[in-house]
Amino acid sequence: MPSHRLITPLLVLSFLLVSGASAQDPHSAPAQPPAANPHAGLPAGHSPVGSAGDMHTASQIAGTAVPTAEGRDLQWTVPGTWSAKPGPSIRKGSYRITAAKGEAELAITAFPGSTGGLETNLNRWRGQVGLAPLPGAELLAATESFEANGLKFTVIDYRGKVNRLVGAIVPFGGNSWFFKLLGPDAPVAAAKADYLQFLRSVKAP
Repeated sequence: MPSHRLITPLLVLSFLLVSGASAQDPHSAPAQPPAANPHAGLPAGHSPVGSAGDMHTASQIAGTAVPTAEGRDLQWTVPGTWSAKPGPSIRKGSYRITAAKGEAELAITAFPGSTGGLETNLNRWRGQVGLAPLPGAELLAATESFEANGLKFTVIDYRGKVNRLVGAIVPFGGNSWFFKLLGPDAPVAAAKADYLQFLRSVKAP
């Protein structure tokens, strides 16, 4: 039969072992710093970084248009057959041109500086109707230029498989003005004479 002297120390040792396992020893391991919060510092309501909302915001920023030109606006007189139409706020003017075989649109915009230069802008217009870019000399050879009301106009006419673009670029007051007539070939061809006459009405205020 086991002695009471032996049982008592064993019970005490067992109690101490159990108590030590459940107790928190502040010196057993260093405290771990909280994990860094990758979203700390974001404004309230902001989507978490890397989320679909954040990527959507990034795509919106990437597609943001450059500021429109400031300063004096050019003035013009449109033919009576053209009608003003609502357009993006970035435009200085927007007109619908209806012909027997379809509809074209005239968009007028202006941006600070040269916006990349004449050749860059002409090749951008070529791309809008599905045409390949051209080298400088060949590109400029396909332009027409004239002056009216103290302004210099560089005019192009690009025909793509679907659309045709007749456009003019006009430097004025440190800005670049763009007059873009775009639509299917038939209505653009029907409107071209009026468009060229319209350009000669453009003047400084």
